[in-house]
Amino acid sequence: MVKRGHMRKAIALLLVTLFFLGGCSFTAELVESPPETVEPTTIITQPSDVPVTSLPEPGQFTLRYVPDSSINPILNRDNIVLSSLLYESLFTLDGALNVKPVLCESWSTEDYITYTFIIKPDIAMSDGGTLSADDVVYTLRQAMQSGLFVNRLSGVMRVESEEDLTVTVVLESANSRFTHLLDIPIIRNGSIDDFAPPGSGPYVFTGARGMRLERFPRHRDFESLPLPSIQLVVCDDNEVAELFDSGVLSLLVDDPSGTSKIILNRHNEVRFYNTTTLQYIGYNTRSIVLMDEDVRRAIGSSLDRQYITDDIMPGQSLAAQLALSPVYRLYDSQWEQMVIDPLIEMSALLRRAGLHDDDNDSFLEYPDGFGGYYKFALDFIVNSDNAYKVQAAHRIADTLRLYGFEIIVRELPWLDFLDALDEGAFDMYYGETTLSADFDLSPLLLPNGHLNYGLTGSYEFEPLIGAFLSAQTDEDERMAAERLCDEISVKAPFVPILYKRYAVYTPIGAITGAAPSQSGVFDNFTEWTIDLTMLK
Repeated sequence: MVKRGHMRKAIALLLVTLFFLGGCSFTAELVESPPETVEPTTIITQPSDVPVTSLPEPGQFTLRYVPDSSINPILNRDNIVLSSLLYESLFTLDGALNVKPVLCESWSTEDYITYTFIIKPDIAMSDGGTLSADDVVYTLRQAMQSGLFVNRLSGVMRVESEEDLTVTVVLESANSRFTHLLDIPIIRNGSIDDFAPPGSGPYVFTGARGMRLERFPRHRDFESLPLPSIQLVVCDDNEVAELFDSGVLSLLVDDPSGTSKIILNRHNEVRFYNTTTLQYIGYNTRSIVLMDEDVRRAIGSSLDRQYITDDIMPGQSLAAQLALSPVYRLYDSQWEQMVIDPLIEMSALLRRAGLHDDDNDSFLEYPDGFGGYYKFALDFIVNSDNAYKVQAAHRIADTLRLYGFEIIVRELPWLDFLDALDEGAFDMYYGETTLSADFDLSPLLLPNGHLNYGLTGSYEFEPLIGAFLSAQTDEDERMAAERLCDEISVKAPFVPILYKRYAVYTPIGAITGAAPSQSGVFDNFTEWTIDLTMLK
């Protein structure tokens, strides 16, 4: 039997290898729960007739392309920026993470467990055929087994096609926001092993015929597309910033608070888009001090989230006092607990927990149960590969020291960080995970959740999560969201810090109308206006 830690390490090694050898269209850091990523069961290699170099033509709109990785949007992340040009999904998310239909004509459900989707008719596919229900079923079944979307589809029991354009999906439990999970690129039935599977997007990949994306003549928005073609540029990770600065690349997508920092010298426009990627403090209840929810809650009340988002990660994140993102559509700032004086709040919680500076050394001690106290120091681990997280962790530790906590910050390389999590060798950790767009917090809150490193999960949260996911009216959902957030704030199984935002850089004045989202940079491409004279 393969141990959990060894399997995680093997997967992480594979992902890191792909990341550094293949490059990436944005510098996304691998996270504690690699978002919807598992080890692929199929290895797809670059076709031998595709050139390994490309030269941009003057006045061309250009995008980065990683030839060592496939164009397959189900299995591979390296060329994911191209996906929304080549593929379409049943639904997509806008910049506020609201859902809107794309390939889905209509949908219905009576119990939010069994969903019926009617696919739009006469959707042209790039292989000459039209989209069918079998294509959708095949794609979702493949995505349930391996690739980028496994985690989000873990609650799906069955996917079937009833007629040419009818798909039925049966879930394990009710989820009224299941459509938020279906921004999954649809590929042709039977094409999972293809380097570039056929899709229904507005552009097609030409590969050896010129390293370009060309406008798909049969696409329904053919006449509205802003460009007849897009040239692809092959470059290494360390060349991306220089090529954008020199005008060789027309657009750059970046996780500004990721592991690799891109420094741009060229004047540019930046558009940030919201994500469901949460950074948080995780606790280990194997520590007798952190078994106490009042202590965990006190630590959370000390966080200066605004400093982290404004000074450490400016423009790159949204401070999150609650577990749900501030851009969640029903978010109400009145749910936030107003703390007038964090010192008073912390002192009250710590007194209730019994912590006291018994020996007057400026650090708190914990009662031993026999009338005395013992010293403790909290081991706070953070991934050393990310300078932003390291800086934030030290800021948090410095603040906690002012309140009497002895904190030791351990900066660990990625694989060592994973090992420490798996082994429970920490008291606190600076975590990051990409939640599914329905904001299902089960991975963090339930005992069987894959982020339950510190054994803080409890089945007490299960009915609250269920009520939140199954709510059928806005009022019911709002009430369930508030109850869930309140319980998380009180029990403090983890403490939210921020939700990340990603950046899209373009030359000044070159593009108007762009509205990138987590579903894809080019989701509203027909509304873009591109001035090629502004592209060097």
